[in-house]
Amino acid sequence: MRLPDRFRTISFRLSVGYGLLFGLSAVAIMAVTYVAASTQMQSIVRASISEDLALFRHGFREGGEGGLVQEVKERIDSAADDRFFLLLGPDGQRIVGNLPASAWAPGPSAARLDPVTPDATEGARGDTLYTEGITLGDYRVMAARRSDILEMIRSILLSAILTGCMVTVALALVGGVVVGLGPSRRVDAIAATTRRIVEGRLDLRLPVSGRGDELDRLATDINVMLARIETLVESLRQVSTDIAHDLRTPLARLRQGLEGIGRTHDRAGLERAVDAAVTETDAIIETFNALLRIAQIDAGARKARFRPVDLSDLAERVADAYGEVAVDAGHRLLTRIDPGRTVQGDADLLTQLLANLVENAITHVPAPGEVTLAVRGEADETVLEVADDGPGVPLAEREKIFRRLYRLDRSRSTPGHGLGLALVASIAELHGAHIEVRDAAPGLVMRVVFSNASMETRPDPARLAIGAA
Repeated sequence: MRLPDRFRTISFRLSVGYGLLFGLSAVAIMAVTYVAASTQMQSIVRASISEDLALFRHGFREGGEGGLVQEVKERIDSAADDRFFLLLGPDGQRIVGNLPASAWAPGPSAARLDPVTPDATEGARGDTLYTEGITLGDYRVMAARRSDILEMIRSILLSAILTGCMVTVALALVGGVVVGLGPSRRVDAIAATTRRIVEGRLDLRLPVSGRGDELDRLATDINVMLARIETLVESLRQVSTDIAHDLRTPLARLRQGLEGIGRTHDRAGLERAVDAAVTETDAIIETFNALLRIAQIDAGARKARFRPVDLSDLAERVADAYGEVAVDAGHRLLTRIDPGRTVQGDADLLTQLLANLVENAITHVPAPGEVTLAVRGEADETVLEVADDGPGVPLAEREKIFRRLYRLDRSRSTPGHGLGLALVASIAELHGAHIEVRDAAPGLVMRVVFSNASMETRPDPARLAIGAA
């Protein structure tokens, strides 16, 4: 028979297990108490018997046979109904006592005795007695005590053991149910949310109680994972949509160009048509290569190559490489680089990030313009900035420019495939940095902020929100 789900929870099993452990501990404690109490009571009874025999020895030494008989009679007359005595003469016949002559045995012993003489105490009938017999001259004397007190103590202890075990097990079962209610409800809530997520609601998150226990920690980690998955799925959906829209035009141009080849009869026209087709094909291949590179970065495949990178030196080299490019485009490329700013990362990817930002500013700022590349430290952060004095980006579009294949309307006539800033965002996220887009009045400032703390773990995607100061 299958147990209800509540009785198969870890908390219930742990509670029952601890209950059984406590029950066994109680049994062990009670057993030790039982043995110790029994031994102690037997010692008390034996000591009482030894006291009586010591009096008999004293009476025999002081008064001989008469003193011994007198001492035994006095003990019989003053004794309660749990004490028994026997004195046998040299011929083995009972002289005085409340036990039969056949009960005598030398040394300490225990036996079940039934009185056979009229003067024997009824309390001794059928009882187990603790006895001890000694020989004084030609006489034999024995003292005995009833064992019913010890039996009563044993019975009480056994009842306490059984009751304690039953109560412990019962409390363990009840405690297992009660303790399991809270976690079971939380697990049920997590399972219900998970089922809805599986159905496609990637925007949902697992409930967190705020207690900071293991379920909260697990739910928090899963929520971070879900946020990452939602971002990747949304990015994939956006890429699919963008590819359908943005690559349709170059593919159509390529098709038209290929059709034109068949209608071209002169060699020069044929070569121009082929060159145009190759150019369109190269642009499409470049777009797909950029998408694959972004996917590789998003997957974290380059994380193992992270090393300390001198960002200041890297920025100087990028500025040297793009200095002539800026001049050819009618711009000035200025630098404000603090030396010795180091971050943990991949040098090749950081070079790509810097190059994309500088090239993006040079390409989209009307000539003559001014582009500034800066690296500096702020508190516990290292800030990389690329600023320009161009037309800037409208506030409503600042977050969209980091989407894959997204381009502003005024930029569609310029070369490019709309993946440069998307690649910058992916590289920044991989390095635990966040990007801020600010108004330079006039122009735009792209800030990439690196934390100086360890970047061994990947950041929460929420940390990559684009600022719009």
